[in-house]
Amino acid sequence: MLYLITFDHAVFTSPLSVGELLVKQEDGEAGDQLSFARMQDPIHPDNVLQPALRNGFKHPEGLMVDASLVDIMSQPHLLEQSSASQLNLESQLEELETGTVPVQDASFGREQDQLARDARLDHGEALNWANTARRDLLERPINNELQKHWDAKGN
Repeated sequence: MLYLITFDHAVFTSPLSVGELLVKQEDGEAGDQLSFARMQDPIHPDNVLQPALRNGFKHPEGLMVDASLVDIMSQPHLLEQSSASQLNLESQLEELETGTVPVQDASFGREQDQLARDARLDHGEALNWANTARRDLLERPINNELQKHWDAKGN
């Protein structure tokens, strides 16, 4: 899948892969002949623009970039959102608990607590990996030709 960020920072998608794009370009098809649809789910334009400036492709309306690079940029935020949702759910479940736990259910409760601690550790590790991948992507140099294309009509 490809993303297109237009000069006015609108974000669109196409089901084409980078490989398919390169074949079309090799066959002489211009980028403006590709069909893009407006994003249904909101995505931060900077999560598209930053990788597009480093590893993207020129388009008459802006820049195109492979979706996997946008995913790298978006992953830390998505993990933080899922963690917040999980903590909110845990809080709601704790409010529902009333009274003492019967002895026969005590081991189940300890097991659930351990699973929750393990999940938080897994989340922390995943978040560290996602932040590292995002930082590595942003450390790549900006492609001067793509920057000139963007600056000519964008910002």
